[in-house]
Amino acid sequence: MADEIGIHDDGVLTAVRGTIFMAKADTIIGAELLKQFTVDAATVGVDEAVWTNLGHMSNDNLPEFALDGGDATTLSTWLKASFRTQYDQTTGTVTFNSVQGDKGTFKTLYNAVDMTDAGVAFSLEKTPINKALFILWSDTNTTGRAGLLLPNTDIAFSSLPTLSTDSFVEFSAQANIKTSSTLPHDAAGKFTSAAYFSPADFTAAV
Repeated sequence: MADEIGIHDDGVLTAVRGTIFMAKADTIIGAELLKQFTVDAATVGVDEAVWTNLGHMSNDNLPEFALDGGDATTLSTWLKASFRTQYDQTTGTVTFNSVQGDKGTFKTLYNAVDMTDAGVAFSLEKTPINKALFILWSDTNTTGRAGLLLPNTDIAFSSLPTLSTDSFVEFSAQANIKTSSTLPHDAAGKFTSAAYFSPADFTAAV
């Protein structure tokens, strides 16, 4: 069984190509829709559930996930030592870098607005946008795909453009990962924040 622990060769991937899709917050991806996601798909889905490809991401700085908190504390009783372990609250973020320096990128990540004649204007004061993200990667050697769905995130730019003479200019943003009311609760009854789609999920959806 593919969902049991063991040796599954199709679950081993390299993230050779990839992209990020954005949609309305708390948008979920079902099995039938999943098969339509490819790294070069411009949009997937329709109406309120449409996912838009954010375009060219940095090949030098791939999306980076980080967790903060979650430190373990061991509690003892008078009767027994090391009786229970509890963990501090954990928060998560993902930082990603676009290399597509067009108006759409600035309007999406920097909350930019059109100027009268040309260009866009944006504030240095961050105003987060609440969106769902789907980070998709593909192994071109095996054609396998996998992805991480973050249905509820707050996104804001994390820096001004990073210039380079030997690589593409990068535009960095960070998304704070929040719990989602549209994902199922975990086995402990807690709200969940992310969903992972394995290569087997994409195969089953075809």
